[in-house]
Amino acid sequence: MATRRSAPGVLETMQALWSLAHALDARSKWMHREFGVTGPQRLLLRVVGDSPGCSPGAAARQLRLHKGTVTRLLAGLVRLGLVQRCADPSDARKQRLTLTARGRRVYALRAGTVEAAVRGAIERGPPQELRATLAFMTRLSEALTPGTAARKGK
Repeated sequence: MATRRSAPGVLETMQALWSLAHALDARSKWMHREFGVTGPQRLLLRVVGDSPGCSPGAAARQLRLHKGTVTRLLAGLVRLGLVQRCADPSDARKQRLTLTARGRRVYALRAGTVEAAVRGAIERGPPQELRATLAFMTRLSEALTPGTAARKGK
């Protein structure tokens, strides 16, 4: 019986992705021990710090995450005293997010964070490599996400 081989590059790409997922998880755990926040919490903290007064929905759109995922991350950041929710002055049903003083201190941390590693990797490569990588990661994310146009077409 003949064995079916993967298309060129599939196995190597999957190996690189699993390696990256493992590295992200390991760094996230390290950040939790050192800074008190996980990598995903840190990412949401950065979005709130970069866009003070944003709504949870706006943060979810910016992060390209489901609102429920952001709600869970946000609950942890509020519980840790890093982010505060305030009623929107124009519509009390809506919330606005801002960093607390403690949140601003964690926001200011850079060394050892996932974004520091990303920044370093970006700086070591040519700009066209980053554009190609982002395009590929976007296509792959869409292909892995149920209900997206890329998934429906395959």
